[in-house]
Amino acid sequence: MILVLAGTSEGRQTAVALEREGHRVMAATATDYGRQLLREEFKGEISSRALDGEELMQLIAARQIRRIVDATHPFAEKISVYARSACCRAGIVYERLERQSSDIESSGGVLAADDVEEAVQLASGTAGNIFLTVGSSKLEHYTRVLDPKKLIVRILPVLTSLEKCLSLGIPPKNIIAMQGPFAEDINRLLLLRYSAALVITKDSGPSGGTPEKINASRALGIPVIIITRPGQ
Repeated sequence: MILVLAGTSEGRQTAVALEREGHRVMAATATDYGRQLLREEFKGEISSRALDGEELMQLIAARQIRRIVDATHPFAEKISVYARSACCRAGIVYERLERQSSDIESSGGVLAADDVEEAVQLASGTAGNIFLTVGSSKLEHYTRVLDPKKLIVRILPVLTSLEKCLSLGIPPKNIIAMQGPFAEDINRLLLLRYSAALVITKDSGPSGGTPEKINASRALGIPVIIITRPGQ
């Protein structure tokens, strides 16, 4: 059986393609929302919770996994480490399917940050609203330093993400719960609507809508901080 770690649109497409080719496939995603997206086309078994290294080993043994295709998000570092280690221990094939990077230079109003901490430091002097398209997993790093009432956050439309935003003091009016990626014109309209003075995003690549965010920001003269991928 093949286990596809399907944390991205590419992962979902891969799981469906392998299944249609006649392979026995199991897909794994960290959330129930990911399960819902997978189930639109994928017919096989789905695991929809975050897995650690030992749980992966148990899954490999229980389902007789012989190959893992890691199609997780470039910033989902832990699961990739767990998967590589589990494959090594079990003596099975590990394949990394990583989405293309954006290849955007630090110029034209774009600053590169190595991690969340550097991004927060660079943003700390911003007087106006800061538009975050970084997901919800590390929002607490931003609210510890930056005023939550000046943060505009675009998150997935799931209850856990919404509850986290509210628990960190981000006003409901500042929360945009939408499934991306978005075209440049939609990004531009949202930046105008929320009077963004700065955008912080991650390098999620073309399939994650990063170029459209950058181009919309540049068109409006809004500076961007882009968090580069781990290890780059």
